[in-house]
This record gives sequence, C-alpha cells and structure tokens, in this order.
Amino acid sequence: MDRLLKDERPWDAVILDAKAYNESENETANLKGLYEAIKQIEGLKMKKSIPYFVLTRQPDLLDNDTFKELIGDFYKKGEAEKEGDIVKVKGQEQLIEDLKAKVDGYSRYRVKELYKDTVEILNQVNPKACENILDIMEVMHFPAANPKFNYDESFNSLRKILESIFKEANKYQIIPDECIEIKDDEDKVNISQCVHYLSGKNADVIGIRYGNATEKLAPRHIKDLLFPVQLLTNYLSHEYAQKYVARPKDLLFGLALQICEIVLWLDNYINNHPNKDYNRKMCKTIGIVENIEDNPTICLIKSKRVGHEKSICLSTKAKGLVGKRVVILKEELNTNPKTKELYPIFATQLQSLEKDFGSK
Repeated sequence: MDRLLKDERPWDAVILDAKAYNESENETANLKGLYEAIKQIEGLKMKKSIPYFVLTRQPDLLDNDTFKELIGDFYKKGEAEKEGDIVKVKGQEQLIEDLKAKVDGYSRYRVKELYKDTVEILNQVNPKACENILDIMEVMHFPAANPKFNYDESFNSLRKILESIFKEANKYQIIPDECIEIKDDEDKVNISQCVHYLSGKNADVIGIRYGNATEKLAPRHIKDLLFPVQLLTNYLSHEYAQKYVARPKDLLFGLALQICEIVLWLDNYINNHPNKDYNRKMCKTIGIVENIEDNPTICLIKSKRVGHEKSICLSTKAKGLVGKRVVILKEELNTNPKTKELYPIFATQLQSLEKDFGSK
C-alpha cells in the first residue's frame, strides 16, 4: 500500500488478503487492514481508478453471506465453492480470469501490451523513465485517459529517457566515461557527445570518437534518429513548444516512437556486446598535431580528452600531419625517463581526420 499510494501509475490492479494479524492485539485476525486498504484505493479514484480483488482462504471471521454483504464479491484460495450448480464463492482461477478481463479494458494496461518490449527494458533501466514513456503513449492512443496532459513538459521527459539508456550503456563502456560528468555527486550525461560518439562523429568537446575515421557504432537509421531526437528534446525542454510548433502533441508522439526504436536497438547492442574491455578500447583519442620547438624529433598531439592532453608520436609518422586533426589508433605508455613525465602517452599509429582521411 505504501508503494501504491506513493505512485499509482504502474499499478493495473490490486489483490487484497481478506484478513491480517495485528501484533498489538495478540495476533488476533481482523478486517481492519482490509477496510483501510479499500478506503485508500477508493480515495485514489480522482487520480486513477484501480480495480481490486479480495482473496482469502476462508472468511471465518464471518459467514460467507455476511462477508459478501460487507465486502462484495470475493475469491477463495483453491477451488470455487459450489452449492449444486450455483457458485457461492469464486475460486482463485476465476480471480485471474476476472482480473485479466477487468484490466484489459484499461488504457494503461493496453498501452503496456502494445509497447511491451520497450516497457520491459525501461522498467529495468529506470522505472520512472518507463512511466514517462507510458504517460505519453497512453495519451497518444487514448486521449480521454488524461485530458489535462501537459505536452510542453513531456519533451523534457523524453530527454531524461535518453539519459537513462545512455547511463545503462555506460555500464558496459559502450558509451565511455568521458561522456558522463559527475557534478555534486550526481551523474550528468552529455547527451550531445553521446550521440556524436554513437554515430561515428567526432565528440570534439571531450576529444574522443568511436574507432577510426570511418567507423561508427550505430547503424544508419539509428544515427538518423539520434540527432533530431537529441536536438529537439534539448531545445523544447527549455522552450514552450506551443510557441514554436504548430501541433506540439504530434511532434511529441513522433519523437516518443523514435525513442522506442533507439531503446530497442541499444538494448540489443548491449546484449550482443557485453565485453567492457573491448568496448573501452574502441574509444579513441582525437586531437591536433603540433610541432615542439625544443624537440624537433617529436610532435605533440593536443587533445581535450582528460589524460591525453599531451601525447607524443614518432616524427617520421607525424611530421606530415602537423596542423591536422587526427585520431590515435594505437598508443602505449612512454617509458623514456627523460620525457615520460611531460609526455606520458606514446602514440604509435595515427590517422588523419581530414575529408580524404589520409593514411594510417
């Protein structure tokens, strides 16, 4: 009941035990808990009507007829109780049938079934994100379910769903730690840099990319979904959609459906790529090659990636790339005692990020 009263949205129905034992009354069985639970469920009707079903082994505090007069229909654990061909008390098998029939007419339940795969994934990743997508899908399919639905605020809900699934991908280093910033003991997801990284674009703000100059993690259709979803949810999270968009709800519904596709794809990718070490190795450093005045034998790669601001590479491989943006394909620790403190990482293989992509 505490969980139900805290957030009624995830609940489709409630099964109540008929009697409870109160320790303060020497463990005497009574119906106080049942009455109180029914009262609280009835009190939620202004927010959401939740069907409840009473199940008991036997209402031995009262006879069946009296109990039914006080409580209404109830179900007995085990077989139904019959008197000839007349069913006096329904059994638990009938409870399951009645429960299914009841909730099948409820819009929330029907939406859960329509988007079952997405709902199951988001419920494991972040239950709140799951409820957010259900709120949007429910009003899309059943507008009468929530006539006061706030479309403007829901664009930010979509953005938070992206944050949730990107955090999940970070657990497997599919999205690297560089994309997650810790502020005030809270993880802050740089959604824009995540999208660039997944799409095979350069995440220049943090100085990384996925793989070499031509590799990408996401397939074309996901890449084409990620950028508009990221841009629009970010923009409309800070502005009132109705000021700029002809039909905000249509745009919201379209973005929600696209996010469902992104969720399904990313979950499938996580399941097929659980190796954190391999995923981590695919995160490459990008930077600009510069000459070092005091040392003509090496070049400096200036990068924004933390820990890679100063990398050195062999002059024979880097001199032709001075002034160009590059990706470090292979690197190792610098063991030269004279330079390792100043230049801790030794880049052994580079690739130009110019349009012709140069040579390795």
